[in-house]
Formats: sequence, structure tokens, C-alpha cells
Amino acid sequence: MFLNPEYVVLSLMGSAFFAVMSLMTWLHSSSTSKKPYLSRFTSMILSYLPPTPSPEEDTKDFADLIECHETAARLAELIHKDGAGTWPPTSNYDHSSWPMPLRPYLDIYYEMAPLLATSNPSLDDDINKVRIDYFRSRQATLLDDHVDLDAVTELLKAAESGRWDVFPRDVYNAFYCCIAWHRHAYR
Repeated sequence: MFLNPEYVVLSLMGSAFFAVMSLMTWLHSSSTSKKPYLSRFTSMILSYLPPTPSPEEDTKDFADLIECHETAARLAELIHKDGAGTWPPTSNYDHSSWPMPLRPYLDIYYEMAPLLATSNPSLDDDINKVRIDYFRSRQATLLDDHVDLDAVTELLKAAESGRWDVFPRDVYNAFYCCIAWHRHAYR
């Protein structure tokens, strides 16, 4: 059995490349290194790498294609609408910036999240059923007591009609993350 020398050299070069990149990443992450020759080596190698583009630069790459390419137009629409103008999408979890009718969802999340995990898991189905029933009833009670569904419906209708001044997109994204957690936790 004979090995093709080109494949052997190529695989060795690839392995060396990944080893150097791993070393550089490790050295770059530990910037408090006390070995100046390593940081100089890292700086020298990193100077050959292209800078990481900002999110605005990433979207500029396909902005020229929007007029003539349907996929680019759809992607731009996705970033503008669902990404709150950036990709990856922006989410705002600052409680004070949420519209008042939505704040109880985040408050209930903060109250219920610690109850979801347990330090002593049980293999007894009866104990687990009691725990699940307690969690679900507590969550349902809190939602019923604190959420004004009429006001939430008004906000969702405002978002659906494009009134993002009433319900900012970044808050909209964070709200849906919160709703997803509530749905997952209830199951």
C-alpha cells in the first residue's frame, strides 16, 4: 500500500495550520501572558489575518444585490424586520424599556426560572408529577393574575401593523424569547 505524497503533505500542512490557529487563539485569549515573546509572536501572526468585519459591513456586502437578486432582498428584509436592523438579531432585555403590559412576562420568568431545575433529581414518577403540576399551576396562576391580555393584544396588533414606535423590534425579539421560555417550561 502506497500513499500519495501530495495527500500526506497536504494533510500535514492542514494539521500544522490548525495547530497554529489553536495556539494563536489560546494565546490571544490569555492576553495577560507573562511571556512577551509569545505575545509578540501572536501579534505578528494576527497581523496577517484580515480584521473581523462589523455587522454593518457584513450587510453592505449584499446591499448592492437587493435590487436584482430576490434572495438578497429577502435576507435584507429579514435583517431589517426580524433582526431589529442587525444580524444576529438584537434583543433588549432591559426591563424598563419594555412596554408596561409585557413586563409581567419577564417578572414571572425571573420568579419561575429557579423552580425549573432541581439539585436532587427524582426517578419517582409520582414525585415528578406533583412537582410538574405545582410548577404548571403556579405559572398559570401568575400569568392569569398579572398579565393584561387585552393590553398585550393591542401591542401585538400595533406590531403587526408596523407601529414599531409603540413596540420596538429589539423588545419584540426579547419578548418572543421570553414567551418561548414560558412555553418550553410549561411543557
